[in-house]
Amino acid sequence: MLRATLKGMAARKARLILTSIAVVLGSAFIAAALVLTASIQATVDDLNGDAYAGADVIVQPVEPENRGDRLVRDGVSAETLAAIEANDDVASVSTTVTWMVNALGDDGKIVGGFAPTMAVNWGDESVERELREGRGPETAGEVAVSARFVTESGLGLGDTVEAYSLATDQTAYEIVGVFGYSGDRDSLSGATELAFTTAEAQRLVFDGEDVYTTVAVTGADGVSGDELLAALEPAVGDEAEALTWQAYVDDLNAETAEATSLIGYFLLGFGLIAVFVSVFLIANTFSIVIAGRLKEIAMMRAVGASRGQIIRSVLAEAGLLGAVASVVGAGLGVAAGAGLTSLVGNSFLDTASTSVAVPAAAPVAAVAVGLVVTVLSALLPAVRASKTPPVEAMREAVKADKPITGVTVTGLLVTLVGATGIVLGLTETFDGDKANLAAAAVGAGIVFVGVALLTAWLSKPVVALLGAVWSWSFAGRLGRLNASRNPRRTAVTAAALMIGVTLVTATATLLTSVKASLAEQFESSIKAELFITGPVTSSVPATFDPALMDDIRDADGVAAAVELYYDLAQVDGTEQYVNATTDLAGGIELFGGEVLQGTVADLEEGQTVVNEWSANELGIGVGDTVTMTFSRGSEAHEFTITGILADNEDTDGWYVDPSYAAEFYTPKPTTALVDVADGADVDEVTAEVESILADEPAVSVQNHEEYLAQVTVFFDYAVIAIQLLLALAMIVAVIGVVNTLVLSVLERTRELGMLRAIGMTRGQTTRMVTVESVTIALFGALLGIGTGLLLGWIVQQALVPSGIEEFAVPTALIAAYLGAAVLVGLLAAIAPAVRASKVDILGAISYE
Repeated sequence: MLRATLKGMAARKARLILTSIAVVLGSAFIAAALVLTASIQATVDDLNGDAYAGADVIVQPVEPENRGDRLVRDGVSAETLAAIEANDDVASVSTTVTWMVNALGDDGKIVGGFAPTMAVNWGDESVERELREGRGPETAGEVAVSARFVTESGLGLGDTVEAYSLATDQTAYEIVGVFGYSGDRDSLSGATELAFTTAEAQRLVFDGEDVYTTVAVTGADGVSGDELLAALEPAVGDEAEALTWQAYVDDLNAETAEATSLIGYFLLGFGLIAVFVSVFLIANTFSIVIAGRLKEIAMMRAVGASRGQIIRSVLAEAGLLGAVASVVGAGLGVAAGAGLTSLVGNSFLDTASTSVAVPAAAPVAAVAVGLVVTVLSALLPAVRASKTPPVEAMREAVKADKPITGVTVTGLLVTLVGATGIVLGLTETFDGDKANLAAAAVGAGIVFVGVALLTAWLSKPVVALLGAVWSWSFAGRLGRLNASRNPRRTAVTAAALMIGVTLVTATATLLTSVKASLAEQFESSIKAELFITGPVTSSVPATFDPALMDDIRDADGVAAAVELYYDLAQVDGTEQYVNATTDLAGGIELFGGEVLQGTVADLEEGQTVVNEWSANELGIGVGDTVTMTFSRGSEAHEFTITGILADNEDTDGWYVDPSYAAEFYTPKPTTALVDVADGADVDEVTAEVESILADEPAVSVQNHEEYLAQVTVFFDYAVIAIQLLLALAMIVAVIGVVNTLVLSVLERTRELGMLRAIGMTRGQTTRMVTVESVTIALFGALLGIGTGLLLGWIVQQALVPSGIEEFAVPTALIAAYLGAAVLVGLLAAIAPAVRASKVDILGAISYE
């Protein structure tokens, strides 16, 4: 049986190659994901290792636990620095002053986006900077900029750049130098840098305090890192922490490992989706191959082969195929991971070199998954093959497929179980929102499986409906009939395409619903027509001069205008969002909020207002007192609660008098709402407000649509990223359609020869196969779109308590998916159609 299996495989090389492609792709993606993740981490580790290379001990402030405190930088004091420099075991000291700032380009807009703009002190030795033009800054009004900043801003040597931090006003600096980094890099990880004198950097970062972000210390000859660390402990004291250079790098590596591991899980998840899709393809391939070998298998049964031998024969073929294809896939995946590492390193990390790391888990996991998936996919076809009776060897016709009643009934039962879970979750049957959301989510997953099982039953009516579009021609009718003649095969082939379409449709539907819910919330509750704000992607929140608010309120056509400050503060030991405004009652009205208890008018020092949920969380109410410590404040303030607000996404949080804003993370307002008076022209009011803000280019005046587009830009990026990654699953699905059609053509060789003998032309044969391919692809896409919309609706309904109240269908994307399905069908039909049109007529219809 082993020799017969090997000879059979050698005689079916084309079929083996088609089957192995799915295994290769699935294994390759897993290996690539693991290699890319490990390589990114290794590359980042090398970047971290370059920081303060040559130093023995690093001294830095103690890292606070609270996010708000981390946003406002602490520093190592000048006294501590002097004590370090006075130590006999110290040979040299390098100081760093750095944090995020905003800078304006030649168009007056904030430079950069997701990658931050950093202020540093010229002479900082944390990284190796190479001066390319000009010189370093020598006065407070001078700055040297990175080459990436020149590209991003449109400014260069001799130009003037406006820059500011949250602690400073917008200041003009002359660009006196342009620098790059070792390895001819223009940036570090895509960030832009501006290098100031140390005193000016301290003004920007520490509001002028003589403190430092980091102090790198090199020991005298013969003094080890541990010895230097012990010698510096008295000088450092409790205000900072000292650690060896290696410990500092290890901490950096541990922080970046968390981010890279998330990337790895994300990529691996999509790799497993591709593997899941390949299960359908492999199982379908073996089913078709075995269906074409019924006479051969029956003959083996007739000459004495047992059912066990038939099963072992098919599984041996699958195992050998899976092993070879998985090894090839693992090799390709490792190579792809190395190539992607170079791309990521050069495009995103902007590294001079990349470090390729190939963990043992990458090839092992790729081979193991590919082998197991292939064998398991072939198990059911193998069992079916073993049931072939010996008498089948005497038949000339192909045995008809078994009825689909069993799989249909199973699919209905599974779907009903999933629907029950959905209903229980959406009707809040369980205690707690998390339990109900979990029930709805699990039910949605079960429904997805149920629909996959029902595809065979659904294929007949849906394919018949689709086929009606092109049944006007003889070739079209035959193509439609071919697509519906074998429901199991059509269903499995379409299911591979359905998975990818379902996931992208569900994701797009959910994110579109989120955007629609935000839009509805804006239109129904927010009274203000205009927003004053900066870009959401800027390193530092864009702010503006609060004194301009009086001019805006006095502008023609403005009915009301309210500015907002915000902070991440400590409220009774918990981290909370705290806001401030000069007109709390007006702000609540413009936001469509509601006062439940107490009063919000004439808020004074020592008084606060809070939303209901936050008050309940701390178990407090009107008349109770709380203590608050703000991001830039060193002491706690006591406040009495004078009012409770109804929970509202736009007004949630705590509110205090603006006199405390000097201690906020953002000492200036970051947002303002403008209500246009009835009868006033919105465009004219917009132009008037823009003229008042002419000297504040970091912020702009936006209407509802513009503001929403900015707020929801991250959702758009998420949809694009998921669609690109799921393209791999779509590729596997395309291969599945090609594989099915090619094997179907081989299976129907005699039939095709007979059609050609009675007059069918090559062109008609090509069109027949193309119609069959497009029909299967459209069926899979429609099934995926329908299931995706259902899953998206379920999740949206489960999130209604979170404010996602609107269900929206991404019609443009769905139309694109349908167009892509037609393209998939056309591309998948090329090779099978050519093969079918070239069938040797006499050879096809001849009998042995």
